[in-house]
Amino acid sequence: MDCEKLKTCIFFNDQMDEMPNLSAVLKTQYCRGAFEDCARFRIASRFGGPAVPRDLYPTDKVRADALLAAAR
Repeated sequence: MDCEKLKTCIFFNDQMDEMPNLSAVLKTQYCRGAFEDCARFRIASRFGGPAVPRDLYPTDKVRADALLAAAR
């Protein structure tokens, strides 16, 4: 199932595409798969899209956890 945030996600829309081969793999795994595990999705769901750090990758779980914990 596709992530509901595809249309506005800068990662999915190649605005942070420094590594195109890796990006393609991550898009399949997260954007078109387990999007609930995506660090960007977790932050956007909690705080809204503008709160997602521009350089946050879907795999940045530790950083996302820290941002979520800091907000508690």
